[in-house]
Amino acid sequence: MISEHYLPAVGGVQRHIEGVVNELAARGLGVTVLTSSNSQGIARQERLDNSIIIRIPYAWDSNPFLVALWMIANRHWIKKHDIIHVHDPIPLVFWYAPLMLFSPERPVFATFHGFERDPVPIAYKVLRVLARRLARRCLCVGGFIARQYGVQCDRLSLGAVELKPLPRQPRKGAVFVGRIEEDTGIPEYVKALAILGEKYGIALALTICGSGSIEQEVADLALSRGVEVEFAGIINNPSEVMNEREVCLAGGYLSILEAMSLGLPVIGIARSALKSDYLKAVIDEGGPISIQTSPEGVANEIARLFRDSRLAADVSQRGRAFAAKMSWNRLAETYLALWGTD
Repeated sequence: MISEHYLPAVGGVQRHIEGVVNELAARGLGVTVLTSSNSQGIARQERLDNSIIIRIPYAWDSNPFLVALWMIANRHWIKKHDIIHVHDPIPLVFWYAPLMLFSPERPVFATFHGFERDPVPIAYKVLRVLARRLARRCLCVGGFIARQYGVQCDRLSLGAVELKPLPRQPRKGAVFVGRIEEDTGIPEYVKALAILGEKYGIALALTICGSGSIEQEVADLALSRGVEVEFAGIINNPSEVMNEREVCLAGGYLSILEAMSLGLPVIGIARSALKSDYLKAVIDEGGPISIQTSPEGVANEIARLFRDSRLAADVSQRGRAFAAKMSWNRLAETYLALWGTD
């Protein structure tokens, strides 16, 4: 597995890879993860219970030319493995592609995760198309990738989640997990909670797990609209926060699956074709997500759930049932099928 980022860095891609590695190791496969150092002082090589982690030297990993040289000089690590799987276009195009000059017959597979920003810059579309040409087969996290980037997806997945027990204590408030950026819809969610209080008399505090460039803007907006907001920052296990909340405002697929595994209703806002396509992929797989196009719609949906206990219970049960199907075992089987080793 080759990825630009991995543990101990926090993120959805890292958790995706970790879960798959653990499942594959449980089946007896030896797995190596080749990744960046991300910070100074971190071990260049580390053996965990289920895998080996090899890290490109710190500072080298930010320079594609140096990474390519390091990969060529250390290509013996690659030759030890039967399957090469690269996560996302940058490490495939800039890290691994130079090695294909030495072993052109060795097949490489890829996973494409999420999107960079909304709207997608043309450069990223070109990069994914190029990466797709280099890969024998590709797993796309969300069917929107084929439609929005124009690449062929051989397998589809939304990721995976572990089903957790429901909490015993009462829940309170809303939660959002993701980047604090304009294109994730976080300002619109704050406006929705303001409308919820003004129109329906329901005061709902918001906990935001993540970071981004518009955190102060969001804080100012919340203050001006009378919405209580807590910035929890980037945390390793956001499900612990979700477990204490009543509703999840949709971010990425992993947070959506985690919320459903805990029985939380999930409401998303989509004000662009890309975001609509992204969230509809959950519906395509059978997930009970509510997709709205305005803050008013989000507020109305929350109020409807809060006022109809039967509806809320039904959404919770269907979410749990959906999450139960999205297991790490199922995701590992998807990878094995992609490689043709199932």
